[in-house]
Amino acid sequence: MNLDAKLYMIFDILGDIPRTGPLLWKVDRKRTEDIKDHIFDLLLMVQILKKYFPEGINYDLLNNYIICHDLEEAITGDITAFEGVSKEEKDRVNTIAMNYLIDNFGSVLDLDTYFNDFESKKNIEAHIAYMLDKVDSVIPFLKYDGEKEINMDNKEIVEALKNSEAVVEGRKKWKTVSDIFYDYHLRSVKITFDQIKQYGITEEDANKIVNAIKEFMNEIYIEAKNVKKIKDNFPKEASIYNKEGEI
Repeated sequence: MNLDAKLYMIFDILGDIPRTGPLLWKVDRKRTEDIKDHIFDLLLMVQILKKYFPEGINYDLLNNYIICHDLEEAITGDITAFEGVSKEEKDRVNTIAMNYLIDNFGSVLDLDTYFNDFESKKNIEAHIAYMLDKVDSVIPFLKYDGEKEINMDNKEIVEALKNSEAVVEGRKKWKTVSDIFYDYHLRSVKITFDQIKQYGITEEDANKIVNAIKEFMNEIYIEAKNVKKIKDNFPKEASIYNKEGEI
């Protein structure tokens, strides 16, 4: 039980690790998303989208990939390409962190399998987790931009981020940060012909998965930017209540 409890606390630490993207963009908000928020979002997406997916998906495996895919960030933090850390250096520290977790907690969860399958997109479940991971990078920005448009001219934003190809090209078309992210990450929602053969699925089933995720994201694009309207429609009487001792 001791290892179970320690691993649980490592997962809990993910709630103290903010996702770096909003911090780099200097989002003007009291609280931004942490890694545990991100994991919950992905699990919820699966529960909502599974009715649109084809039969044969192993949801226990898919959920395990999602739960474990960022666990090393409890140790490394959320490292992005715009902080002066090379891909080689990021890979080095991630490998150290993952090996530590596998060596010490592999008897609690099959972390070796979950880490490696996800990284290699070994099967359709790992590939779905990968696609959802990419599109969830967009959703907080849609909401933040909907609340108050992110100022891309903020001098505190690192130059590498402002000068990245996607941002430069997006700004030429007067796109917001969330629009740039939306266009960029939606490109990851695809299953190639070679992957269809690798996973042993039909082209029809691959299209079902891809179309469900894209349609969901198109709806999220609308709803996240209008989150204030969603809140305005909440029943007011549910948020007004008496406390004991008050008249």
